[in-house]
Amino acid sequence: MHIVVLFHNIGGYHAARLRAAEAVFRQRGWRLTAIQETDNADEHPWGDLEKEISFPLVTLLPAKEVPNVRHRHPQSTLAAKRLPNCLRHLNPDILVIPGWGYPMSRVALKWAQHHRRPAILMSESKWDDAPRSRWKELLKSLLYTRKFQSALVGGALHKEYLVKLGFSTQGIFYGYDIVDNDYFTEKAAQARHNPCTIRQYHPQIPIRPYFITVTRFIPRKNVLRLIEAFDQYRKTVGLENAWDLVICGSGQESDRIRTHIQNRQLEQSVHLPGFQPYKAIPYWFGLASGFIHPALSEQWGLVVNEALAAGLPALVSNRCGCYSELIIEGSNGFGFDPENVMQLAALMQKLSSRKDLDLVQMGQAALTHVQKFSPASFGNGLEQAIDYALEAM
Repeated sequence: MHIVVLFHNIGGYHAARLRAAEAVFRQRGWRLTAIQETDNADEHPWGDLEKEISFPLVTLLPAKEVPNVRHRHPQSTLAAKRLPNCLRHLNPDILVIPGWGYPMSRVALKWAQHHRRPAILMSESKWDDAPRSRWKELLKSLLYTRKFQSALVGGALHKEYLVKLGFSTQGIFYGYDIVDNDYFTEKAAQARHNPCTIRQYHPQIPIRPYFITVTRFIPRKNVLRLIEAFDQYRKTVGLENAWDLVICGSGQESDRIRTHIQNRQLEQSVHLPGFQPYKAIPYWFGLASGFIHPALSEQWGLVVNEALAAGLPALVSNRCGCYSELIIEGSNGFGFDPENVMQLAALMQKLSSRKDLDLVQMGQAALTHVQKFSPASFGNGLEQAIDYALEAM
């Protein structure tokens, strides 16, 4: 049996998922092929992943052939136009499709229906991601979600949303939202064992203890409130006792964020090293003391997986889809209301003061818990979804 899995752009954690799935499939005598729309998504450059691609991979829009970034965007129709010929050549027995909101996803679903092949949905959508209207949700259900035979989701909130859209509870399985845990664990450990060497290659990493946030600089990521909370935290604990704050990222709010920092005279304690590539970010995690994810809205938040795999205690917005799955209150971190500046400031104080907290123990708890969200869980969850889909046809 031939299973084809589609993604927009295969990066480090996609490759880890697919390697795990291929290992599971091999035991069943199944074949796996991956299709990606493009090998270069400018918003997330992964670096050279040639050694991580151990499975057959087809690229619909190679960057060298299609240099125009707009044509390689997920909402572009160019990849969708090329997909049917690719599928005709591959002749999959099962299609595994990311969502229903992209042209490529909709074309793949239509192809599966036309050729009477099972289609498996990969989804991390939840009810509160956006304002919902009853008639639009009904159309979504009739046109898309009910045409899938099974689904692989991140957690309970994503399952609840699919059930509201008419999906069978029995046909929904877990394991979608995972990263390459071992990669972050090993690289973070290297940084802790050799901090001087790592700082030679990454001199922007602060010497002082620091909180780290890795995010895009867009409004829903809530960076401005994070800076306000950090300012309040420093005033409460005193400048000598306060940790620094590192915010890795870039985006449309860069100028506003810099002005926000300057207006509060935080230039010496808030560090903006810019976007850090996939190969560098584990070192920043490894030398950090705590992690913060303040998003106002987030379907999941894979960066939280990364931080936990690096052994960091985490402060995570309770609006993130991953919060209820990944954070065990008081054990590996804490949740907070992302609009409550004072609550976040108090949690920063709680973490950095170490009062009644053992940060090493919290980091170990983070590492232990995130193993439940490993690449193997993606492979096993997808296998279950395939078995269910075959029975449902």
